Amino acid sequence: MVSAPTRSVGAAMVSGPGYLVSAWPWRALLWTLFGGVLGAVLFVASPVLILAGLSRPLRTAVWAPLLEIECARLALIDEAAADRARRDLAAARAEHRLPSLRQVGYLLLTALGTGPWGVVCVGFSAILTAVLVAAPSLVGPGEPINVGLWLVDSPAEAWAAVPLGTAILILTAYLNGGYAAAVGQITSAALTDPQALQREVARLEQSRTALLDAVEQERRRIESDLHDRVQHRLVALALTLGIAENTHGDDDTGRLAADAHRQVDDIAAELRSVLLGILPRALTEHGLAAAAADLIAQYPLAVQADFGDTERPGRLPAPVEHAAYLVLNETLTNVVKHAGATSVTIAAQRRKALWEMVIRDDGHGGARIEPGRGLATLAARLEALNGTLTIVSPTGGPTELTMRTPL
Repeated sequence: MVSAPTRSVGAAMVSGPGYLVSAWPWRALLWTLFGGVLGAVLFVASPVLILAGLSRPLRTAVWAPLLEIECARLALIDEAAADRARRDLAAARAEHRLPSLRQVGYLLLTALGTGPWGVVCVGFSAILTAVLVAAPSLVGPGEPINVGLWLVDSPAEAWAAVPLGTAILILTAYLNGGYAAAVGQITSAALTDPQALQREVARLEQSRTALLDAVEQERRRIESDLHDRVQHRLVALALTLGIAENTHGDDDTGRLAADAHRQVDDIAAELRSVLLGILPRALTEHGLAAAAADLIAQYPLAVQADFGDTERPGRLPAPVEHAAYLVLNETLTNVVKHAGATSVTIAAQRRKALWEMVIRDDGHGGARIEPGRGLATLAARLEALNGTLTIVSPTGGPTELTMRTPL
């Protein structure tokens, strides 16, 4: 099994001794030196950065490159965090949200703290390691060297300093790597947007709402075209065939015209049924209660409907109205075809920011929402509206279907 490549200095350190012979200690060292240089630049350029903060366009133009440089530095020790930071910075730059107070504070910390402090510590360790490792060549008769409180004045002590220097070198590699990993976490927190997830959720919500609105508008256009153009043409054709039928009477032409007339009437009736399923005119013009009354009248059932305050103080949102109409149509169809019910009750009401509709029949029960069937499709539609569709239907009945959706 091939393991995934290590993408951060922290992960490399905990992976085992292989860290010492990898590129990560060198990348951590480069990160530290880069931080010292960047800290010096920030310190010298601080007056310019302060003046740039007075203008939003100038602020973005000056601070964005600095933050991108810090992203490049972060990539030396944590590639995944750098990728996230680059994405968030690109979005913030496009929206002119740079820099945030957290990012300003982090760069000040780099200029005054972590940048110079890291270079000083690594520099001291490098000098100490170099002196200890080179001790055999530096110590001679009458030429001792001082390593802190240790006076190295003999060849034996000089050679003893070599493994000590090697140990300090290894320790420095780990300490500098740990320091880089810890500061890298601070860098990631400073450069990434803590509201990025919320912003993405809001963007997806807006996209979904726009998509639902577009689908609703397209449905209205199709319904209007079918109703105002196709249906009117069929009515005109039916009138023409009726005239032909009356003119030719019972001869062959008259009988053919009568047969065509009946077919056109059947097509018109089927078209009206299709229109009811797409978007009935009563729903768009008068609301859910009126459209439901027209729909209920088509079914051979005793239906009691109470829509309560559904349309007070105003009508439901168009996507909710249409989804409710489809649920009602599908449910009544299923009751007639499968439930063996004699009566149906429909109760709907608002509950603060929630609208609820309950459809109950006295059939033999056993209904359920099956994948790929009508109710499952409607349940998916309601999920797009942050709504739910549930059904309780024990064997022997009754069946109760509940639709809930936020307003």
